[in-house]
Amino acid sequence: MKSALLMLAVLCMAAQAEEPAMFSRPLSSRIASYNIDVRLDAELKRLFANEVLTWHNTSPDTIHELQFHMYLNAFKNNHSTFMQESGGHHRVFTSDNKKGWGWTEIRKITRRGGADLTPAMTYIQPDDSNRFDETVFSIDLHDPVLPGGGIILEIEFEAQLPVIFARTGYAGNFFMVGQWFPKIGVWEHGRGWNCHQFHLNSEFFADFGNYTVKITLPEGFITGATGILQAETVNDDSTKTQTYYCEDVHDFAWTADKNFIVFDDMWQNVHIRYLCHPFREDDADRIINAAKYALAYMDDQVGPYPYPVLTIVDPQYGAGGAGGMEYPTLITAGDHWLMPAGLRLPENVTVHEFAHNYFYGILASNEFEEAWLDEGMTTYSEVKMMDSYFPEDEGSTLNLFGLKIDDSQYTWIGYAGNPKQDRILRPSWTYQRGGYGRFSYFKPAMMLLTLENYLGNVKMRAIWHTYYDRYKFKHPHTPDFFSVVNEIAGKDMNWFLEPIIYGTNVLDYAIGSISSKPVIERNRGVFDDPLGEDSDSLNQKPGDMNEDSVRIYESKVVVSREGEIKFPVEILVRFNNGDSVREKWDGEDRYCVFTYKRPSSVASAQVDPEHKVWLDINFLNNGRTVSNQDSAPSKYAWRWLFWMQNLLQFLLVLS
Repeated sequence: MKSALLMLAVLCMAAQAEEPAMFSRPLSSRIASYNIDVRLDAELKRLFANEVLTWHNTSPDTIHELQFHMYLNAFKNNHSTFMQESGGHHRVFTSDNKKGWGWTEIRKITRRGGADLTPAMTYIQPDDSNRFDETVFSIDLHDPVLPGGGIILEIEFEAQLPVIFARTGYAGNFFMVGQWFPKIGVWEHGRGWNCHQFHLNSEFFADFGNYTVKITLPEGFITGATGILQAETVNDDSTKTQTYYCEDVHDFAWTADKNFIVFDDMWQNVHIRYLCHPFREDDADRIINAAKYALAYMDDQVGPYPYPVLTIVDPQYGAGGAGGMEYPTLITAGDHWLMPAGLRLPENVTVHEFAHNYFYGILASNEFEEAWLDEGMTTYSEVKMMDSYFPEDEGSTLNLFGLKIDDSQYTWIGYAGNPKQDRILRPSWTYQRGGYGRFSYFKPAMMLLTLENYLGNVKMRAIWHTYYDRYKFKHPHTPDFFSVVNEIAGKDMNWFLEPIIYGTNVLDYAIGSISSKPVIERNRGVFDDPLGEDSDSLNQKPGDMNEDSVRIYESKVVVSREGEIKFPVEILVRFNNGDSVREKWDGEDRYCVFTYKRPSSVASAQVDPEHKVWLDINFLNNGRTVSNQDSAPSKYAWRWLFWMQNLLQFLLVLS
């Protein structure tokens, strides 16, 4: 054990000696650190690289095998799991394999100071046994990595970039290089390697570490990457080498293009760098200002952004498949030529992708297995940011020609389309079509908005700060979030959280019926009024009323719980004379009857009048009047929103 600890100390010292300081102290456990030297052949669209991986075994286990991701092999042929699941389609884009596939090949892998491990490589398929899938490989170690020990691997590899598809690749001389290097999986004590194949509906999970990446490419290219540019050297062969460095991240992506136009700005101590293409310069202020707002909002509502840089990339025309994606300190935006100010997709995508740097980047939950902890929390944050960024339009994503769609409405439509199809918590690749977006993005966001409206803004902000402070750089799980909610709420909230996360039942309240019956109250007695609601004293029969008689109405409002989820709600009841009352119902029973004896009949009733319960799957049955017209919202307005959803999705993926 002592020798293992000594080896770990030596490895740490060696790694630190090679790396310039960015932070005064480590923010993460720094289990997996990479030093990569890569050369881009811009003509072949190919990478030639040497990688040095330093990996620490922080578990009490003896490790006899290592497992690695090889994400680019998802685009190696039509038989990979990704291509089988997607049919060659991602968002609205199609893989153009006629121009060439993408792949990664290991030329050699050795243990520093030890044996050549290349013959020990074996492709494995831990999720689906698809023998043609080569997105995960394992290496059996003759000499295991002991508890507290470490290993340094030297890996020589080549990577062929595909035509832009599913976040990565090239379009002309624009390169978006993501998930491009062999990346070690995550060892979990008691479970083993967490190293899933690359699926259509899954993203990423990796350990934190430090990255030093030297990129050699033709002189005319402008680059952006994870971390900060620390050095640049001009070479004798008309190339240049740029060195990027970042601490306490779990991935590294970069981009290059001859045509980038660079905009630089600052928010506090964060350098904002925006790389856009010609004819899109006019939108630079939109993107940069949205990024500044997102930095300020997340800093205030969740916690401080720990990195000194944020790079935003505008994919060139024809490279939309690279848009709307997040990497540590680097995001791709959703701009488009001639984007009108009222179509706020550039701002929407920018704040969304930046929020990912918290939930995907800093908290770094397992997106393969608990995607909602990133996608759902990010979507919730996006809705909140859009709402506060455009307060005059209540957070509208679309405001054109008098037509508006709020981001919260758009998100609700995505959730309510088929809310019982599946549950939130399941491996992301096991969702049926449409389920991944609905139950990883939309339903969790609606749950979090409903939770905030129930607990209040102050407690919700405390929840986010506590969750962030406690679990940043630690890969939290669903029960970790539950425990923070219960702690800050000061009561057990699992009655609400667990059915939503683990189940498929829905929440749906409705005004079942409204009835009012006119009666005459006389001498403390109540009698049916034969004259009806519209009668007057000129038509009354003698003796029906006297000076002590008063006409009143017995009214009943029936509120029903149509779904299985129980949640407290408010009901607003309005009367024809302008009076109103508010009622509260715990929703425990299937229905509740509110009765009134008042001098005016009930005109209308509405469940959840302030629209706080975003988990309600049907807003059309929330309101009723005595004439059976929906009080709010209009059924036609919501049907219009449903169809507009398709337009928004189309524009989003094209941007």
